[in-house]
Amino acid sequence: MIRLSEIEDTQVLKGEMDTVRFQQMGDTDLKLLKPVTYELTVAKFDDTVAIDGPVNVAARLECGRCLEEFDIELALTLSIKLVPGTELTQSPEKELHGEDLDVYYYEGDEIDIDPFVYEEVMLNIPVRPLCSEACKGICPQCGKNRNTEKCDCPEAPSSLLGEKLKSFLN
Repeated sequence: MIRLSEIEDTQVLKGEMDTVRFQQMGDTDLKLLKPVTYELTVAKFDDTVAIDGPVNVAARLECGRCLEEFDIELALTLSIKLVPGTELTQSPEKELHGEDLDVYYYEGDEIDIDPFVYEEVMLNIPVRPLCSEACKGICPQCGKNRNTEKCDCPEAPSSLLGEKLKSFLN
């Protein structure tokens, strides 16, 4: 929690979100191996607040090809700008630009940074994680993990549509 009245210009905020607090933030199957750590620089310019810094995550994910679990470490960078919520209500219509997409609004003197850290982590977890780019996946016929076992199943015949797509891409 950041108390704005205690910040003159900048302040460095070090902390962590333990696995229980992280799971409480939302519905997630993400298995954290250790707490999410951060070291954020909070800079205050009049009523505008900028928060920047590294966020580190160590998690266990399930491979999208072979369904085996693997560990991943992510070094992320949180970079957001906060403005008072009163600025939102002062202008009824506003055209958004690219730099406006990282702008958030706050009310009062305290800002809870946990939701911002949680959002940064969840946005950077791969949608279809892979244990490695060379992962061979599971055989669709016998179900063996092709990374650890050899199977003698014949390759699936390619369809006419697949052949046309290959020729189009080449």
